[in-house]
Amino acid sequence: MPADPVDRLVHQPGQAMQCDLWFPHDPLPLGHGQEGKPPVLVMTSAFSGYTQARMLPMRTSFDLLGGMWLLLREAGAVHRQLVWDNESGIGQGRLTEPAAAFAGVLGCEIRQLLPRDPESKGMVERMNRYFRQGFMPGRTFASPLDFNDQLADWLPRANGRYSRTRHGRPAELFVRDREAMRPLTPVAPSSPSVAASVCLGTTMCGSSPTTIRWIRVQWGGSWTSKRTWKK
Repeated sequence: MPADPVDRLVHQPGQAMQCDLWFPHDPLPLGHGQEGKPPVLVMTSAFSGYTQARMLPMRTSFDLLGGMWLLLREAGAVHRQLVWDNESGIGQGRLTEPAAAFAGVLGCEIRQLLPRDPESKGMVERMNRYFRQGFMPGRTFASPLDFNDQLADWLPRANGRYSRTRHGRPAELFVRDREAMRPLTPVAPSSPSVAASVCLGTTMCGSSPTTIRWIRVQWGGSWTSKRTWKK
């Protein structure tokens, strides 16, 4: 990939993870004759360029926070800042209550960008273009789960590419990132609205006997979701 002006900004290890959503150009089979273009959560470290990604069922607060938790758990730590634009599930001008609680439990800041501030999220947006050019061409997907499986197989290749601007490979530089990142809480965030979100990708789980039980079920390749209340 050619050098990008945003790479000339100085980023410290463990300081910021840029977050964004992108959508496949072509619809994917969702099961039972349905097709759609579910969002893909992309998180790129501003220091190392290390990228994580996962397709989500929807773009609600529950899905976005649940997706972030799964990717942070894979990374084993959290940056001091999670940088977002004004995505409605995170907040528009002000964080949603679940997003604020999520950040509070993890001890990090969710930084919302001002409009027309491309440099602050340019790395992850550049990575989105690379997904379209380097990952998508020539691929077919049987379901969103198949998409995530293929994406997981491909990401180590993307993170292993040598970066001339960083003078290293993202996967290797991420070691320095992780050393400066905050450790994760030993358990998932547990406030009622946040705990519901971290169940993404499971069959069923509940935050507590008195709060939301969030169900995400995969039946024969189709995704359904519902919220129930357990008294």
